[in-house]
Amino acid sequence: MTAIDWDQQLMRTVLFVPGSDERKLAKVGTFGADLIAIDLEDAVADEHKTAARATARAAVPTYGPGQVVTVRVNGIETGRLEDDIAAVTCPELGAILVPKIEDTDTLDAADRALAQAEREAGMPDGSVRIIAIVETPRGVARCEEILDRAPARTVTSIFGLGDFSVALGVDLTPEGSELAYGRGRVVVATRAAGMVSPIDGPYLAVEDREGLVADSRRVRALGFQGRVAVYPPQVAGIHQAFSELTEDEESAARRVVEAFEEAEGRGIASLRVDGRFVDYPIYHLAKRKLRRLEAYRASQEA
Repeated sequence: MTAIDWDQQLMRTVLFVPGSDERKLAKVGTFGADLIAIDLEDAVADEHKTAARATARAAVPTYGPGQVVTVRVNGIETGRLEDDIAAVTCPELGAILVPKIEDTDTLDAADRALAQAEREAGMPDGSVRIIAIVETPRGVARCEEILDRAPARTVTSIFGLGDFSVALGVDLTPEGSELAYGRGRVVVATRAAGMVSPIDGPYLAVEDREGLVADSRRVRALGFQGRVAVYPPQVAGIHQAFSELTEDEESAARRVVEAFEEAEGRGIASLRVDGRFVDYPIYHLAKRKLRRLEAYRASQEA
């Protein structure tokens, strides 16, 4: 399998599917999500969790080329994390999602389990990456330390807003003001750790496309690159919110890219475009915006 370039990989949507449901596993690759997340945790009843490992493992290699497949394993507190990892690790697995992280030891344990599983499968060390799910008050309170000390194979984080809001005892509102603190902490901690931008949790009103798009645009503005989808029809709305640009925004981004690349060819790496200072970070941001937009347009034409 071709190695995934996680710096370039689109992660606008992470579509979850129960790891015990063969019918849904067979269909999940048809909805156009950037990442598939086969779930061994919340979506699988306790009495089926062990059997679901084999079902999930069988499904991982069945998706088409270019489809990134991940598995959410059970948390370390369940005693299942290491055996879940051993059961599903294979060359076609892109990453594991580690839930309910509250200390620096959890990701280290996942890293060791992955290294052992990779050796046993004859895979290069670091082949399977980690996405850290920060979803409890304790995890948010410690997220800077947790992510800064995370193993090198950790590519980004997910803010688990559902569990976080329940733990706080607050109701989710359309404006999301009750989540602003947690979201902000996770965005800053993830980027400070040198990781790619994080992924927000799901929009739980699954039939409300208008609300989904509006909320996704808000979290995009906070620094998230995508969000979890728990219902396949949400994929299109999330892609729209995390990809679209206005005509003015698209034109501005193209002017930045074109002017910077022309200047770079002359050995210049900082300049003014439309009266604004542009250097490598701003250039790369404009490139990312255009790449998402072009991917979204291509999906609309398909």
